[in-house]
Amino acid sequence: MTQLERQQRGLLNLIKNRGLPPDDPYLRQVAGSRELTIVREIAVWWRAFQIEDQCYFTSRLLKRRECFDTIVTTYFNNNPTSPFIEELGRDFLNSLRDHDDCLIRAVSQFELALLQVRAGCTDCFEVHWDRHPDRVILALEEGSELPASETGCLYRMRIARDLPRLLVCTREYATQQE
Repeated sequence: MTQLERQQRGLLNLIKNRGLPPDDPYLRQVAGSRELTIVREIAVWWRAFQIEDQCYFTSRLLKRRECFDTIVTTYFNNNPTSPFIEELGRDFLNSLRDHDDCLIRAVSQFELALLQVRAGCTDCFEVHWDRHPDRVILALEEGSELPASETGCLYRMRIARDLPRLLVCTREYATQQE
């Protein structure tokens, strides 16, 4: 690895807040500068702006849950981020597939499936919701109260190019076993 390559990687690590560089005086100077803080803020702001544009409903939900900035910053710091908005949006939504909040998981996977289907993917995707998905999307669109989880119900949404309007959703009820 050349000195230039080490410095470039070191700068990227500094911007992504991945610790101090080893024995490079220039990078140590950059690490202590206030300009680095500004560059970090701009880099995260730009990614947040792109994510808001590409991931409309997920962004709104994350803001409602007051975790948008934290999740975007964590994502930016811990993942390679594409300069192409389509890839950034897809990768960001994919990063939420195992999120602890089942509503964040459902909304992000719904948006991810729609992005992929609209881009020409022929796969069929399935997203599970614990509440009526139409009501969730409407609440996010209008800024109204999110519907509560429906105990004993599972909404199974399939998203694919060959479905009417790209999606079909069914509601299933849990059965009591005796």
